[in-house]
Amino acid sequence: MKRMALRAYDVSLWGFFRFLGQDAKTFLQGLVTADVTKLVPGVCLPACVLTPKGLLAADFELYEESALSLLAVTRPEAAVGFLMAFEKKIMLSESKLKALRSEQAWLVVGEGFSQGLPWTRLNEPARLLLGVDPPVDAELLSDAEFQALRIASGFPWFGADMNSESLPLEARQEAAISMEKGCYMGQETVSRIVFRGHVNKILMGLRGKAAPGDPIVRDGREIGRVTSASADLALASVRYEDAKPGLTGSGELFIFDSWPKPLS
Repeated sequence: MKRMALRAYDVSLWGFFRFLGQDAKTFLQGLVTADVTKLVPGVCLPACVLTPKGLLAADFELYEESALSLLAVTRPEAAVGFLMAFEKKIMLSESKLKALRSEQAWLVVGEGFSQGLPWTRLNEPARLLLGVDPPVDAELLSDAEFQALRIASGFPWFGADMNSESLPLEARQEAAISMEKGCYMGQETVSRIVFRGHVNKILMGLRGKAAPGDPIVRDGREIGRVTSASADLALASVRYEDAKPGLTGSGELFIFDSWPKPLS
């Protein structure tokens, strides 16, 4: 089988933040949903930071660059919420937070490329490059082409499929949440949902032509809305009790294989 050519997507407008200091891991461990003790060089660790009420401030990926440096990467629409969640609290720690102003940053998609940092949010191998050019033989991805890739991978986008009014479990963020670590900001809300109830709405995949904002209708009533779409595939926020795979008047609801199982 012929290997697909490398593709490069300009992510210079994403949020890139560096935590510096000997206690950076300890500082983050008490604030984010992921277990930061599992972070080692070469690992992409999904994480979220929540408000005290348990709502999403930002989703991001964490990387250990060195014993004194951790890198966080988030989407443009989540960058402000990310910064606001940490900037005051970090003044009470021995760590420092630096927002990076890289001239360029690229996401290189495809097999056989090993430079940069792993980005495990797509169904295909992908690597993050900061401050350097992408491979000369890489084809450039348009915004529409990248959105098609991430929707096909079931990757929710902050600002489209989730926002500052979303609960992390509404947005299929189970992979970013540890139920074994100690306390973190917003943990009480997460634990209450996991052990005592459920969210009111949740993301589902949708096969069928749709556009953001389109209603999802089943048996003559609206059960949700499309949040992002590309070609014949979409993500939709659906009422929890109606979030069952199967046909609707808008297409077929399904659960992505890439989505983790519910927490318990």
